[in-house]
Amino acid sequence: MKSLSIAIACLLWQPAVALSQDIVRATDPFDEHVLERSQVSTEIVMGVMLTGPGGDGKSPILGMELPKAWVPPQGESPAMFCVRVTSKDGRYASTNAYRVMPGAKTGLRRDIDFPSEKLEFLKMREAAVRVTRGDCHERPNEFALALWSAEEAPSEFLSVFLNAGGQRAAVASDDYAAHCIDETEEAGLKYTARCKFPVAKLNRGGSTTLYFTVNRNRTAEHFQIAVVTPEP
Repeated sequence: MKSLSIAIACLLWQPAVALSQDIVRATDPFDEHVLERSQVSTEIVMGVMLTGPGGDGKSPILGMELPKAWVPPQGESPAMFCVRVTSKDGRYASTNAYRVMPGAKTGLRRDIDFPSEKLEFLKMREAAVRVTRGDCHERPNEFALALWSAEEAPSEFLSVFLNAGGQRAAVASDDYAAHCIDETEEAGLKYTARCKFPVAKLNRGGSTTLYFTVNRNRTAEHFQIAVVTPEP
């Protein structure tokens, strides 16, 4: 009976280990820091998320929806993606690179290794998370769907958090347009607008281009991002 129990335990344990090796943190040691005060940032897109920004007293759980397009075929070298977490007040920031192994499993939720020593700090602070293709030194182009808060079910809306400097912003696609929600706060320096986009309008299994407009000093600034999702 004892040997049977050990055999069953091994069978249950092995798949979990295999899955956990699909996504491996490349940045070592884990990069994170807490500042006394926020620093000015030139980044515009701070987060592309399927969950809320947290800050509800619960420990955040970092995850993503891994697109098939980001997974290299068997026999090729691992691919890279970057995860950046920034608290709304600008005091916390972490930037870490991860490797996607050839043939990695795609799907709705893949947990990501996030060995933070600042979880107590993060529990009470909203944060924006972005997952971008390529190394952390590359200019962000493609964004995957990030999951952060302890909410069990992803939202019906994608939230894109913008560092809009307190100015009005809007989001659009080929068949959708909406004003972004102003979330400006005196202590909230890293993002000031939340742009909500219906998940149902994303091109599942492909790429969706989102267009943004931010009005600065009576001048409209335009930019776009590509959001890539796994197959349903």
